[in-house]
Amino acid sequence: MSPTVLYAFRVALSIGLALWLAGFFMLGQPISAVTTVLIVANPTPGALISKSIWRIVGTLIGTTLGVMLMASFPQQPVLFFAGLASLIGMACCVATLLRFYRAYAAVLSGYTIIIISVGAFDDPDRIFLSAMSRLSVVVVGIISTAVVFQLTSMKSPNTATARIELLLRDVLAQFAALSSVERDTEAPRSDEVGQEGAFREMDTVAYGARARLLAQAAAVTEAIEYASSVDYEVSRRSAALHQGVSRLLGLLSAHHAAWRQLPPGDSDRVIRARLISGRLMRELADMPADMLLHADPAPIRSRISYARAEIEFLARETSDLSGLAAIDTERDIVVQLGLAVDNLSDIAWREPDVRLMPLFEWPAALRNAARAALVTLTGCLIWYVLRWSAAPSMLVYLIAASCLLATAPSATRGAVLLASGTVCAVPACYVFQTFFLPQTDGFPLLWISLVLSLLPGIWIQFHPKYALCGFGYAVFFNVMARVQNPVRYDDIALLNGWYAFLVAAALLALVFRVILPADQRLDAARLITALCRSVQAFAVLPLREKVSWPGWEYLQMQRVLRLNQRLSFVESSERVFHVTDAALAAVALGRVVMRLRTLLREGGATSEQKAIVISALVSLRNLRRDPLATAANLRAAASAVKPDLAASGAEEPSAETRTFRGLAEAAFSLEDEGASGDRPATAARRAQERLPALSTARRMAACLVQAAQLIDAAPGFFHKEGPMQQGADDPRAHADLRSLVISPARRSDPRVA
Repeated sequence: MSPTVLYAFRVALSIGLALWLAGFFMLGQPISAVTTVLIVANPTPGALISKSIWRIVGTLIGTTLGVMLMASFPQQPVLFFAGLASLIGMACCVATLLRFYRAYAAVLSGYTIIIISVGAFDDPDRIFLSAMSRLSVVVVGIISTAVVFQLTSMKSPNTATARIELLLRDVLAQFAALSSVERDTEAPRSDEVGQEGAFREMDTVAYGARARLLAQAAAVTEAIEYASSVDYEVSRRSAALHQGVSRLLGLLSAHHAAWRQLPPGDSDRVIRARLISGRLMRELADMPADMLLHADPAPIRSRISYARAEIEFLARETSDLSGLAAIDTERDIVVQLGLAVDNLSDIAWREPDVRLMPLFEWPAALRNAARAALVTLTGCLIWYVLRWSAAPSMLVYLIAASCLLATAPSATRGAVLLASGTVCAVPACYVFQTFFLPQTDGFPLLWISLVLSLLPGIWIQFHPKYALCGFGYAVFFNVMARVQNPVRYDDIALLNGWYAFLVAAALLALVFRVILPADQRLDAARLITALCRSVQAFAVLPLREKVSWPGWEYLQMQRVLRLNQRLSFVESSERVFHVTDAALAAVALGRVVMRLRTLLREGGATSEQKAIVISALVSLRNLRRDPLATAANLRAAASAVKPDLAASGAEEPSAETRTFRGLAEAAFSLEDEGASGDRPATAARRAQERLPALSTARRMAACLVQAAQLIDAAPGFFHKEGPMQQGADDPRAHADLRSLVISPARRSDPRVA
């Protein structure tokens, strides 16, 4: 059976049960129980349970606030309207800041206030009974949906765990695919801009794969959150799983063109390092599921340690700064992969004292608060001035729609979809009231006619692109239908109510689309500014202050995801890919800063070298004013830290290096012949023990060169007057981020002395 058909069937059964229970308990508004079913129904059990719990929490908060507001201004409508607009604005602001169904609790608390207040305007003493009635129908709808979906669901394996394994394999496969084409270094590219550090664009397939992986990682985070509410094992491991997904997101920060370019001085060793990491990725991606995450992690750890030792061996051989930087990048990818596998495996290792905080996007939250307050106040004033009998229905729609749109990725686009679904519900409601409802003489016919009328909205909700349209149709059809217990026919009231919903839909679109529209490009510019300033603040932070790197990186990757989402509404796919490239380069720059701070704490460098590195980090204060000069300072610092690496060409390998090479080749031959046990990893460990550690100064120099290359890759992204900081109608708005073009300085007016 098709998932859409199965979902519609289960929703239909839930509607029937909720409608019957509401009638059995003689609730005054049984249709509200049906509305609850339409809202909380979800094919994923964890999402259904989570949304149901937070719906009850939101209803309790909303009923409490509604009773308090009505008690504060029982005979003062103007003050009541002002207080209502303020509460709705705050609810929408909180809903925009929160994530998952916690945001829905804030949404529900907002529009529950007006739902329970409408029935008590004439008699404020009835506000408590109205609140209890609302809570009752919500509980009936939730219980009905949970019972039906639980009884009709097949016992299936944990989908969250399966999606985590799929994400890990996809990330590994993508890096392996990139490493397999690294030998193609001579092919000319039409997008070279000439300066050192300028990156070559990846092909469209690689860009598309990266975009899918970013979206997939965000979906897995959501799946872990929902599965934690129904699966104890996932709940126990949730902190480690979130850290693992965060590290996979961090690995994707290396998936951009600035780090895939090959240095001119030592490209052979860089290709070998990437082939080593790519071979490791391919081996892990091809492993059976039981071995990858559910078996003894020791063999995988040994394989990762062996690959790391091979890459460090190549780093010791190179005498080129750019080559050392690229090889060190591959080493870091392998290290982060090992930590991610430990997070995601059954051992559920997690780094202590790490908090993965959500991104609070305050400009969008305040804009949604202003929209909701304006819509609410406008609706209240229309009611107060015109004394329109159907104005309460208009007000309920405006407030509910404004709160629901607070969690939409694009409230401006969502307002049009929601309003269009509401408009489509008007003729459907006319058909229901005129042809279906008068022919019903019992519960079965009422249930069948209601399900048939709601079926288009239920069906459309299963398609993400038009889900808001279907949601607006299904939910507000129920409000228009006015199925009461007992049923009362009033054609004048119905027509008046339908007209109120049409006016409200027009007003909603007017406020969200015309009066206070979202400027997606401005939001993107703010995200870019916040990302660059976070890197600057991280660089100049005193060494005595420790920063949780996984938490910092997770926050910045959320900014990258939001940036990608915002630009997808207003820019071409090619432009979105290029900006995402630059944003990931900024995250990678933060990773380089973190490595430098770690090296400064570890010791192994002279006080003069440490002073040079600290001075280079402080120079990042000028990143947004003059990124090219900042990159030049970093390169000069790298040469000063390790001047013997400035010249190109490889040194003669030492006796220890030749010993390691022989052991490594022997280990490979054993592995290729299918030798069992841990012999290749043991050989690598023995060879590594006989070699000195990679010097701190060499790694510092590599990190400084990496930082300079990342800045040179997209100076237009980092500059405070770069293309992405300009308005859409500015000629420089679509300039190449790899070149720095800023507005000329204003000439002085000769008439001014």
